[in-house]
Amino acid sequence: MTKTALLCGAVLIASFAAAAAQSQTERSAIPNFASADFGWQPVSGLNFLPVQGKVAPVGRGPIEKGIERLADADNANLTPWATERMRMHNQLVRNGHRAFSAQSRCWPGGVPGQLLFIAEPVYFIQRPREVWIVWERDHLVRRVYLDREHSANLKPSWFGESIGHYENGELVIDTIGFAEHEYSFVDNYTTPHTKELHVVERWKIADDGNTLEATVTVDDPGAFKAPWSGMVRWQKTNRRIEEWVCAENNLGYEQLFKLPEYPMPVANTPDF
Repeated sequence: MTKTALLCGAVLIASFAAAAAQSQTERSAIPNFASADFGWQPVSGLNFLPVQGKVAPVGRGPIEKGIERLADADNANLTPWATERMRMHNQLVRNGHRAFSAQSRCWPGGVPGQLLFIAEPVYFIQRPREVWIVWERDHLVRRVYLDREHSANLKPSWFGESIGHYENGELVIDTIGFAEHEYSFVDNYTTPHTKELHVVERWKIADDGNTLEATVTVDDPGAFKAPWSGMVRWQKTNRRIEEWVCAENNLGYEQLFKLPEYPMPVANTPDF
């Protein structure tokens, strides 16, 4: 009887030890993106970097002398609808219109286009049930929910509904439910999307904790013939988040220099 009790006790202790070790392993597999003392400054430029073996991002179009950024409207992966939309924006630029830049005009960037905003850092708040991705510009917040599945009846929004989990030291985010808007793009070159857009991201720490990487896979049968993938990199920057309000700092270049501009968003009615 005593031997049986001792054996059972040993098995129980071993089970507790194994559970504790597994819990520790799971905790160590969670990457640490968050700090009040540092953020992440984009270093990979205005374009998504290609991912080896995957369909490449659409990216920038032809460079024409004296013409601002043009979209790659003739990219073979675009559907006819997307090609038509991008050619329209290119023609506006050729006619003297400024190329669209979402946050320069106080619009949110699309997903994953928001990841390409390079002017200010991005910050993170990590909690057991949520991860917040916070951009310094306008303090835009994207919420990633870790404790649920996608909603049955989604209300479309700029950033969609992001559902995440940790996997092998990475934060994996699955996002659907995007609002179709004439100024919502998946990159910096007016590449559009439809309500069918589905984005999967894998975020991880690299370079001994000094680099943040996100690999994105974009699937939208309405805009692309095949899903494509791209990568963005950020470098740790040791400074706290600062206040930056777009509308209060917009200088009104369209009036000052008589430049044709995209409109800024205006709230005609309260949203509370």
